[in-house]
Amino acid sequence: MTTPRWLSRVRPQWVGVSQEAAAVRYPDTSGVNFLPTLIIDANRAAAEQMAEQLKHSGFAVDIAQTCADALSAVSAKYYGSMIFVGNVEHSGHMQCVTELRERMPHTWILMISVTERPVSPELLVRHGVDKLVVAPFSLTALISHLMAFSRRSR
Repeated sequence: MTTPRWLSRVRPQWVGVSQEAAAVRYPDTSGVNFLPTLIIDANRAAAEQMAEQLKHSGFAVDIAQTCADALSAVSAKYYGSMIFVGNVEHSGHMQCVTELRERMPHTWILMISVTERPVSPELLVRHGVDKLVVAPFSLTALISHLMAFSRRSR
């Protein structure tokens, strides 16, 4: 079994396993340019539309509809980035982001907020959000954020 191309750029200590062992745990993403991305969104249709655009840009994408699904996904696979669609004023959403951050401390978390009210940067940092995008947003801008993060993490 060959090591996936993206895995050679991941520091083994980030995932807590050797690259040989990681090649077994993480799927082959031949033809994919970036680390896998997890979209967490209760609206399945919107998540699939976003995933399709990300796939066209070279991302491997998985979708989770609930926090439990997302926590299960991060237990089984390493993600380079996560997109969480939710309300920053909802304590359950922020608790989920905190749990995801605890399980994947080196994964970049971009949150798409469905509220347009100003948000305290301290709140975002406390819960582990790396970037906040307020809806409505441009999907092109979202992809640009993910690509920039991917370049910086190499």
